[in-house]
Amino acid sequence: MGDDGGVGWNPRRWGAARALPVPGGVGRGGRAQERARRALGFAAGVGAVLWVSSHLSVIVGQVRMVQIWWTPAAVTELVVTGVGLVVASLTVGGRAVGVLAGWLAAVMLAALTALPIAGGYGCFGPSGTWLPPLVAATAVAGVLAWPRWWPVNLLVSGVVAAVVDAYVSGGTGWHTVLENLLRTWVVQGFLGWTAARVLAAAIELDAATAIVVRQATVAAGAEATDRERTRFAGLIHDNVLATLLDAARGGTVERLRRSARRTLRQLDTSPHEYRLEDTGEVLEAIEVLRGEADEHGLPVLVDLADRAGELRIPREVTTALAGALGEAARNSLRHAAPDGRVVTRLVRIVADEGGVVVWIVDDGAGFEVDRVSVERLGVRQSILWRMRCLRGGDAQVDSAPGRGTTVTLRWTHTDPQPPRPPALIGVRGLSGIVMMALLWSAVGMLLVGYLPSGDFLVACTGFGLVAVAGAVVLIPRDDPLPRPATWSVVAMGSLAAIIVNLGPSEAHHAVWVLVAYSYVLALLAIRVRVAATCVALVAAGAGYYVSGGSPHAAVNGTAVAGATVLAAVAFTLYMRPMLRSYHGARADIARHAGAEARAAAQSHERRSQMAYLSTTARPMLEFLAAGRPLSPQQVSECRLLEAELRDRLRAPGLADPELVRAARAARVRGVRLTLLDDAGPDAENDALRATIVETAVAYLDSVTHGRVTVRVLPPGRGCAATIVIVEPDAYRRVEIDARGVSSATTEPAAAG
Repeated sequence: MGDDGGVGWNPRRWGAARALPVPGGVGRGGRAQERARRALGFAAGVGAVLWVSSHLSVIVGQVRMVQIWWTPAAVTELVVTGVGLVVASLTVGGRAVGVLAGWLAAVMLAALTALPIAGGYGCFGPSGTWLPPLVAATAVAGVLAWPRWWPVNLLVSGVVAAVVDAYVSGGTGWHTVLENLLRTWVVQGFLGWTAARVLAAAIELDAATAIVVRQATVAAGAEATDRERTRFAGLIHDNVLATLLDAARGGTVERLRRSARRTLRQLDTSPHEYRLEDTGEVLEAIEVLRGEADEHGLPVLVDLADRAGELRIPREVTTALAGALGEAARNSLRHAAPDGRVVTRLVRIVADEGGVVVWIVDDGAGFEVDRVSVERLGVRQSILWRMRCLRGGDAQVDSAPGRGTTVTLRWTHTDPQPPRPPALIGVRGLSGIVMMALLWSAVGMLLVGYLPSGDFLVACTGFGLVAVAGAVVLIPRDDPLPRPATWSVVAMGSLAAIIVNLGPSEAHHAVWVLVAYSYVLALLAIRVRVAATCVALVAAGAGYYVSGGSPHAAVNGTAVAGATVLAAVAFTLYMRPMLRSYHGARADIARHAGAEARAAAQSHERRSQMAYLSTTARPMLEFLAAGRPLSPQQVSECRLLEAELRDRLRAPGLADPELVRAARAARVRGVRLTLLDDAGPDAENDALRATIVETAVAYLDSVTHGRVTVRVLPPGRGCAATIVIVEPDAYRRVEIDARGVSSATTEPAAAG
């Protein structure tokens, strides 16, 4: 992927967290990044307000333990800033989200710093106060405020929170302070890393949008050019070549006049410019097909399904169907009755809401399809290739000697599948592994407080269940999380809450499992399983209570866990609909860009083809359309024009002006010339093509009579091209290898 705005894993940077910077300038970011910032700001504000609300009873109970001004000031600043962040995220967005997120983190640090002044040493006793744990919730705000330096905020706020908590608790030893510091850093790191990964995913989505649009434009332009060339190839073969060949064979003036006028009408009615949505109703398409069949005297049977009227058919599809139908009809009229037998012909058209199928059936002589020469363009070019170049198009020719012929033309309408919103989090690459490690570390740090008085086996079992639940949430790649994985996470959380109560009843901090499980549930909510997240939270709290936990601990633990979970739910409910609509909009943008490129490429190719025909075939067609007889020189010119145009269809890669000149001159001298290009478009490099053309021109200029075949071979063959010259007294073969080196062999004519 291209530039991701500085987001990504780089082991050369000073740390894993430092490897996830998020560009702070929203004006420089994209729509997905802005929406992710709003959603994270909304979640951070809601989380801060919910934390304060869920601890109101504790806050009120501790008011008298500090000076009267501190609690109202701290609560007011946190709530007002949190609400302001929510409002800014829902309304103005932009830099306001970053500013208010910075204020929330700063208010938190200010309240912590002022607490020792307001309370003094040991004012809260061993139980501590409500404020320091909130520093983990403001980690997300730090990511929004200082996108490149949020790890510094994490380190500083963690140290301040641990030291202040130890001071107001009366000092419990350095090992406890270090334990609290490590726990705070791990939990902060997990939440901050998750927020940074969400923003990184949004930035990657913006970068991917630009790439998708560019790719759609290039691909659509190339596809449209190829399809327009194919359409003109069919038009030239079915109309221009047929008219010129008839003139070269001495057709009547009246027949040539009608044929030339029809050909000019086909050229003039070809769309001059293509529109983005160039479609018509199914009845319009059927009338065009019916008119093509009537022109050749074929009866038509139409079968319309009830919902066929809902179908919109691109005009290029209608044109391709009509052209292929006309070529099939002409082939039947020319070849189905070589012995004068009576042949029955029928065109059947079936249309429903899914597409159109056209059958052209006759009971004539038939032929072996596999034995159609590559030089014959009617079946291969004007029927099969013409239809297969359409998106959703196909054609099939079924025939056998003595069994008639059935040509099937099929176009299937395909609706693009609605795009799936990308997964914002998951174990993808090193950053995903770090997220998993941080989750497990955060769960482990919460477990540490339970171990001194709890049962080790019970603790390890609870840890294992929560850790496995976290892995189940993170490992799947697609959102939403698969249902089996979702409900296994729900079950594992409830089971962990029940198992923890199997330990000693006097154990402290048994409710740790609910808080640890809330981190898993936060990830589950981000994985678009909001309903299951809420069910899992209630089920875990209920499981803790019914297995012997105290009602107070169950309610308090569920409330604390609920603050984290509800913040994640708020993020998901805010972010996901917009992300889904944005992802759909991205696909629409790509489709629109592709449609614009397609229309531009088709129009450009049409102008190029029409300019070529205007300087080659059109003057002669206009002369024929006027109904004037041809002179011998003009008959010869028709033969040369027909051969030149046929060369352009058979060997587009050899349409070099110098080779065209040499080919015309050779034919004037009586040389029978065939040009074939089996390599496909752009299969060889320009230098090799130039060598092939130069060699072919040299040999054509030297031949005065006989037969010459110039053929560019498919890629992967031993040589790139061959030139075979058959003269009355000699057989010459020239091979040009992939390096452009030619080698010639000459044998007596009998050997050829």
